[in-house]
Order: sequence, then C-alpha cells, then structure tokens
Amino acid sequence: MSRPLCLLLEPDAVYALTREGDSGAARLVWNPEAPGPMVDALRAVVGAPTELVVIVGLAFLEIAEPQLPPVPNDVRVRMLQRDSDRYFALREPAAVATDGRVAFAMPSALLASWIDALSAWSPIRAVVTVGEAAALAGHDGEWTVPAGSASSGHLTMRDGRVYEARRARGRVADLERTLTINELAAGAWRAATGALDVQLLDAAMRARIQRQRNRRWWQSAAFAGAALVLLGWSVDRWRERQLIALQREAQSLELATTGARAAQERLGRAEREQSAIAEGDRLAARPDAPAVVLARLGTLLPRDAFMQRLEWNGTEWRIDGSANDAAVLVPLLDADVQFVGVRAAASSTRYLENGRSRSSFSIVFQTAGEPAAARGAR
Repeated sequence: MSRPLCLLLEPDAVYALTREGDSGAARLVWNPEAPGPMVDALRAVVGAPTELVVIVGLAFLEIAEPQLPPVPNDVRVRMLQRDSDRYFALREPAAVATDGRVAFAMPSALLASWIDALSAWSPIRAVVTVGEAAALAGHDGEWTVPAGSASSGHLTMRDGRVYEARRARGRVADLERTLTINELAAGAWRAATGALDVQLLDAAMRARIQRQRNRRWWQSAAFAGAALVLLGWSVDRWRERQLIALQREAQSLELATTGARAAQERLGRAEREQSAIAEGDRLAARPDAPAVVLARLGTLLPRDAFMQRLEWNGTEWRIDGSANDAAVLVPLLDADVQFVGVRAAASSTRYLENGRSRSSFSIVFQTAGEPAAARGAR
C-alpha cells in the first residue's frame, strides 16, 4: 500500500482506515504494553503506508479542566507538562494536549513506545486524542466513544472545541451517537497540518514532529524550485524548437515565392514607368510645357534668329540669343496670344559676324496657360 493511513488505538483493538476509506476499517487485536506485534500485523494487512495519523482512545487518557491564566495555548501545554501531577492522576512525565478548556494526558513513556514502534514502520504526521479528532472533524453536540470494556466515554463539542469529556462505568445504550474511526479520521488529518499544541505529545515528540514538518517544507521548497528550473528549461527548449521551425518555414516560403516576388518587383517597375509616362504626357499637353513653348518660338522667330538658351524659373521664361535685328523680337512675341508680359531682360548689343551686323537679345515672357496667381506675383 502506498496511501496515508489513520489508526485508532483502543485498549482491546487497533482500527486502521486509509485516507480514502474505500476498503473500510481493518480491526486488529493488540497488547498496548507490547506494540511491536501490532505493527507486524498491520504491515501484513495494509502494507507500507506513506504516512500515519494516530488517534488515542479515551480509555488511555486522563481528563482535566485546569484553571489556567489567559496565555497562548502552547504556553498552557508547557505549564500542564511541567506540573502534570498537579492536574492529572499521574506520577510520571506526561504527554499533554489541550485546546484551552479540556486537557488530556497520558504517560509519556507508554505513548513513546507506541510512537517508536510505529515510526519504524511509517512517518507519523500527528498524534491526537479522540476528543480533539472529534472536534476538528466538526462533530458538535454530545457523542459517545469507546472507553474500555466496562466503561463508556462521553464527549461534548461546541464551536469546534471540546467542551466536556468524561468516562462513566457501564456500556452505552445510544449506539447511534457513537463516534468510530470513520467519523474521527477527518479531524486527525486536519490536526496533521494544525498547531502542535492540540496534539498529544511530550517535548521530545513535539520536537521530532516539528523537525519532520521543517524537513517536508524544505523538501517541498526544493522540489518547487527544481520544478521551476525544469519548467524554465522546458520553455527555453520549446521556444528554441519553435524558432528553428519558424526559421525553416520562412526559408521554405522564401524559396517557394522567389518567382512571385520577382514578378511583383517587375510589375511595380512597370507601374512606376507607366505613371511617369502618363505624367509626362499630361505635362506635355499643357500650353506652358517646354516642348510646346519651344515649338511656338520656332514658329514665331525669324530664320536669322539664333537661340542659345531657353530657361524657366517656375514663374516666367527667358530666351537668350542673337538675330540680325533683335529689336523686332519683343513686339513680335508680344503680338502672339500665347505669350504675355513680354519684355527685354537686358539691353541689346550689336556686333559684326562675318561682315554682317548682328545684335544680341535677352527676352522674358510668360505663357498664356500659366496660372494667374503666378503672373500676379510677377
């Protein structure tokens, strides 16, 4: 077996119940003075459990309602252990448990013999009295519990605490209100994670269980840290595998789309060329386009005129050159409807060329198709 186990120790029998309780409680006869054979019998019946919680029956317990100062419960436990013979009918060191009102005690040596024998079989998480197990399990009200062959036990629980506990001679008539291990096990498991002062322990047992708790805590912390490291490593490995897979997929897509991307680039270049040609055609159709202006000047200027430069500054045109009679060029251009604002930009210079008289010209004008705002700015 590899499951937690709960034990209820009564004078004539030991009851064993797994935490799940799926197979019912097992009952074994034992001798409280010699716990070793009981452990061997349990090992044969239930195997090796992972951990134990132990419930001590009322027949083994001394009961008291000590009047103690209002101090923390762990301090009450130490006071009861130090003066156990004052509060209990014991003449030897005692293991003590209390929740603040009712206190339970039993000889420490007898309990230690049980704990030592059971600890050699499986780790012990908690040792709790039947009263505390009933209170922690939520059984409020009055209940009866076994207390030996000639006695019966009576427990009263209120608000999750033991309010009263006593033993009486004779058997119990009302069996419907009897608590068994099935009703007590849940409370015992709650005690395994609760405060140690509600458990039935002496100082040495309390220190042992506290060391076990600390060891389990550190082990849990170490396991959690290792799990986080492993998780981080797994995430890194997963991300690395994902990155490699994505890189391979990107390479495959790049190879598969090489032709399509080349075609897309050629299409883009063709569209840009087409746009440039369309823009050129649109500009060439305007009356102030260079080709149109140059063609009109070629029509108007006389055959002897030689134009050296045609310039446009964004607002007006300027032509420089020479002719036989440069003085007639300004009226000639000004008379054409396509040109406006015709004027000489510089004085004409006369000179001889191959024995012929020539004169230079520099004329500025605007075209009739130029925006009116531009002409106004001039």
